[in-house]
Amino acid sequence: MKESLRDRSEKYKSKFEILPSFKAGFHYGRVTTGEIGVLKKDIVFSGDVLNTTARIQGLCNKYNVDILISDQLKNKMNIESEFKIQSQGINELRGRKEVIELFTVQLK
Repeated sequence: MKESLRDRSEKYKSKFEILPSFKAGFHYGRVTTGEIGVLKKDIVFSGDVLNTTARIQGLCNKYNVDILISDQLKNKMNIESEFKIQSQGINELRGRKEVIELFTVQLK
């Protein structure tokens, strides 16, 4: 995604005079999914994992990074061969009792 944005940067700069960017937090866990509405149906997601993910994403600025992942997600994936993974240490997330280790993810 970042490469795609970088490849199109001149187009965005000339058309919109700004370059798009993003920050993302990733976590692992169970999510409850439901459908609400009669005339206009929406799919809703809920669960502690969504709150945790939002808190992780909120720490991107603190570490001056675009992507942070939780230790739970890192342990479920085998990405060390493709990406440079660097620990940002143990963090206490607001509203949570347990601590979580966060990692940055970059292309090698």
